[in-house]
Amino acid sequence: MPKNAYEIRLDVLQMAHTDENMRFLENLNNHRTYDARGHMINPSEEVINSLFPKTSDIIKRAEELYAFVEDKGL
Repeated sequence: MPKNAYEIRLDVLQMAHTDENMRFLENLNNHRTYDARGHMINPSEEVINSLFPKTSDIIKRAEELYAFVEDKGL
């Protein structure tokens, strides 16, 4: 059975949420460092909070994805 518009928008929002969380994890890994003994040092809570995706980031990504879905020229 085909999905209705609400289901499609929910799927797109879930994809955007996943995309932004993956971007967060990649950025978090890029900010980790290691001490002289090779032990991983996590970034500060302030840095983590600055990297964590905001609702506006997720919505922006969802709009980008949904624009692609709406484009009938593809």
